[in-house]
Amino acid sequence: MSYTVTLGCGCRVYVSCHPSTGLAHTRIIEKRSPDCGIRSHGIGIRIALWELLPYEPDEPSAVERKRRFRRAAEHAHS
Repeated sequence: MSYTVTLGCGCRVYVSCHPSTGLAHTRIIEKRSPDCGIRSHGIGIRIALWELLPYEPDEPSAVERKRRFRRAAEHAHS
């Protein structure tokens, strides 16, 4: 089983899960968002499991960026 997940920063990640356990064993950046401020997010880079958790910014101005990415992701799936 595999999925594509959009992170809070806007980057798109390919997630592959073990068929019997459902655990995510592979998480690779598939597309980097132009607005992503995380330097380690490069195409083809494996990311840590905790980066798939919901995005909770430390600064209030980052909340607006998250809303913008969420709307963009919703339109892409429509």
